[in-house]
Amino acid sequence: MGNKKTKKYVGKKIAAKALALSMCVTALQPTAIKLSYAAEDDSKEARTWDFSNGVQNWVYDDSWRGDAKVTGSAEHDQAGQRLKVNLDYSEASGNGWAQTGVSISDEKGIDFKGYNQLSFDFYYNPSLTGDITIKAVAEEGGKAVLNDQMSSVSSLKAESKGNLNKVTFKFDIDGSSAEEISPKKLLLVIVGQNTDYKDAVYFDNISISYVSGYVNSTVKVQSSTALTGTDTALSVNGNAYNYADSIKLADPDADKNTKAVYQYLKAVGESSSVIYGHMEDQALKAGSKDLTLSDTEDVTGSISAIDGLDCGEMFKGFAEKYIEKFGEEKAKEAGIAVDDTTAADDIKAAAAFSNDSINKGAIMTLSAHMYNFAYAVKKNNADSYEKTYDKYDYTAKDSNELTGDCMNKILPGGEFNEAFTAYLDMIADYASQVKGTILFRPFHENTGSWFWWGKAFCEPETYKNVFKYTVEYLRDEKNIHNMLYLYGPGSEAGSEKDYEERYPGDDYVDLVGFDAYADNPSADDSKYSFKNSFEGAIKLTDAFAKKHGKLFAVTETGIRNGSVALLPKDNERKEWFTEVLDAVTKSEYNCSYFMLWSNYSSSSSYYTPFVSKKNSDGSLYGHEMLDSFIKFYNDSRSIFASDQKNILEGLSSVKEATITGTKDISGYITLPVSGSRILDDVKVTAKLNMPTEGKVSLRVSGNGKTKELAAQKDSSGKIYTATLTKAVLDEIGETVTGTIGLYVDDKLCQEISVILGVKEKEMLPEQIDDFESYAGLTNLLLGKWATNNDSECTIDISVVESPRYEGNYAFKLEYNETKTGWGGATISREVDWSAYNALRFWVKPDGKNQKTVVQINSGGKAYEAYLNTYEDYAKTDKELLVTLPFTEFKANDGSDDPLSGDALKTINSAGLWVNAIGDSPAFADGSEMVKGVLYYDDLRAVVADSDKPVFADSWTTETPNNNKPSDSSKVTPLYNF
Repeated sequence: MGNKKTKKYVGKKIAAKALALSMCVTALQPTAIKLSYAAEDDSKEARTWDFSNGVQNWVYDDSWRGDAKVTGSAEHDQAGQRLKVNLDYSEASGNGWAQTGVSISDEKGIDFKGYNQLSFDFYYNPSLTGDITIKAVAEEGGKAVLNDQMSSVSSLKAESKGNLNKVTFKFDIDGSSAEEISPKKLLLVIVGQNTDYKDAVYFDNISISYVSGYVNSTVKVQSSTALTGTDTALSVNGNAYNYADSIKLADPDADKNTKAVYQYLKAVGESSSVIYGHMEDQALKAGSKDLTLSDTEDVTGSISAIDGLDCGEMFKGFAEKYIEKFGEEKAKEAGIAVDDTTAADDIKAAAAFSNDSINKGAIMTLSAHMYNFAYAVKKNNADSYEKTYDKYDYTAKDSNELTGDCMNKILPGGEFNEAFTAYLDMIADYASQVKGTILFRPFHENTGSWFWWGKAFCEPETYKNVFKYTVEYLRDEKNIHNMLYLYGPGSEAGSEKDYEERYPGDDYVDLVGFDAYADNPSADDSKYSFKNSFEGAIKLTDAFAKKHGKLFAVTETGIRNGSVALLPKDNERKEWFTEVLDAVTKSEYNCSYFMLWSNYSSSSSYYTPFVSKKNSDGSLYGHEMLDSFIKFYNDSRSIFASDQKNILEGLSSVKEATITGTKDISGYITLPVSGSRILDDVKVTAKLNMPTEGKVSLRVSGNGKTKELAAQKDSSGKIYTATLTKAVLDEIGETVTGTIGLYVDDKLCQEISVILGVKEKEMLPEQIDDFESYAGLTNLLLGKWATNNDSECTIDISVVESPRYEGNYAFKLEYNETKTGWGGATISREVDWSAYNALRFWVKPDGKNQKTVVQINSGGKAYEAYLNTYEDYAKTDKELLVTLPFTEFKANDGSDDPLSGDALKTINSAGLWVNAIGDSPAFADGSEMVKGVLYYDDLRAVVADSDKPVFADSWTTETPNNNKPSDSSKVTPLYNF
């Protein structure tokens, strides 16, 4: 899920939608960029500018300079036959991101088609202080050939060349964009980072070329993993691990195979080995179609031991894919139509894929990048369809659409509940056709805010309730008993308390995990933080699993390089798979499996190496990490499908475990949702997990008073309904800290927070927040602003009285981050800003000058401005009133599109982020962490007269439309105290 120049991603980009399956993406993520490489063909001659006869049409280009106080010029270096660029950053030494550059233009367009790499040599004076980063840009019509890739001089290995140092930059070319566009300009942006460099730099051998990364394997495939079993124990490489005699499952009526799979996963977790998983292992692949269905099988002879599918788009395209892979006859045998396929055919095909993997020795896992149900439309002829999920058109918005308040309206009584349960019917339809156990992982990565079920869009109790309802609906209403239920957040938790915040509870979860990706891994351990952060997340989650009696797995991981996963060539940590194996199999951890994400194709993202062809001598020809993956397979600690096939086939003979701890009564409140404002009569509904003869009560509390509501149960004995009347509200009185509790025999089952009797005054359309609306209560702030952070980092936000700009309160953001860490906070704001041209806010910098991101989100894109790149911000820790034209906010999807036009009409959220800059002065003393505090106040859209950024000490009077708000609009509290 990422581009580290912006808020660092924690999920994955959506790559080519093969099978129309969506993959995980990160926080408020833009539309994905598909990185393609030319076919395995070196025939196209490279295009090279060697500067042997002049500048060859390259020119000095400061079009991206902005307000940076940097000057320069370009000329031909006759002695060295290079492009010489004279630079002067002496007046921008405090700027963390001062841009200038060089470019070449061609009105006919620059042809990148058939190439996969831009490279060039760069020479500089080794006395350089700070750093210089080169960013490559070639774009047209919103498409980017180079995806704004960048590297810093300090990150590359330098060679001494006389009185200069030489480094070589290499950037990947997006082949799919190169097929569609021929940009008229190639720009190399030269970014000074806290440098006073005043000297020449030199470019040479700027080349667009095709570089092959394919190799022949040299390691023989030979698994050394030995799994055998009896009816009471699993033996792993000669060591026996007893199957659990008693287990606690979310489904006490789980079928025998599912109980046995749980016993098996638990035993593996206790062993010194781990199960290897790969998402869509047989459905998608990057290697040759002439071999098997699986890249894993092409390399090792076995498919992955955990195979996964995603039902995000209702398995759209699976019928067609099944026919393509297995043929029409086999499709007909599976009951799949070979023409005019329906959603039911896609579901059958997905189940058929799953059953084929199960037959080969795999366990299936299912994730669900669900449509946004707020935009589901019931079809005009809905009543003519037998299947409930056919009655809806879900396709308007997917999981990355963050508007619509979906999560707060899908429980029973909510306006989207019917569409949601119809979607769950589709999942049940699939599960009922799978001849084995499914590890179901709904609402994953919920601790981020890039999906509509994320942290920014519902309170913890609401998330828990939706998860519980999902389990109960599939288990109790649809009678699905071949599922184990997984809770898989991101890796943001810094403590067990953090991890538990949205945990649905022991009665609804069988396995806990986390998702974490190694971004741009470096061979230099001092620049590779993933190893430590990964093990930190393992340690935390393993401890939580043991404390709660749950299985533990790494539910997603992999290498990511920018907008792709593995690189086609020059991957810096080729033994990464074994490094992960070393971490998850340590004796102190009970990790059952880890899973990599999907291989979409060799021309887009892939997370495992693949085979292009098999050589006559039996060796393999393909991705450069073939040998390292074969070593990983051969290691006795890794378990693949062929290793466990005999065990899974024999699970029917395993002594059946007894189910324990399933008789406790529990329940939760479905209406209203946590955080609701109640002003008049409102229906209150609660759901128990089982009927009871005990006393069930719903109690409302506030201002030291508690009132019990008369509750009536329905015919099932599990649903209780009451009315909270206006009279009760008046008796309790106005409060922003009210609660509604569900009790059984005076035992509290659940309590939600509510605002009682306090009217809301809407923010003005131009406002993000003025922080006057929370009455100084941080808990109310946290109800509107959601925090998110990288592993081993912390973000704390609060409302403070000082320092502030206006009114009584301001926003405090305190961060503590690793060298590659990030964190921040977001608020949902659905507004139309087309009448404005700038964002204005007050800020107090902390002088640490880390990457300070102000983010505005619209239409699935994140538009960002970086305060540290402005000298007026970077050089001070004094309070500033900042006005940034919307043109300063650029899309972080690689297009660098400005925030303008239709995007301003559909603003849906905003964010304040801090990314650590690992080579900044803040780390110069050897510190591994950077701590800082930023303060913000009165963030709003304005009409500014200037089209330039303004950093002022106080309010100006020269531009009336940018003045301090009038009395009628200055303060518009959300809460009317």
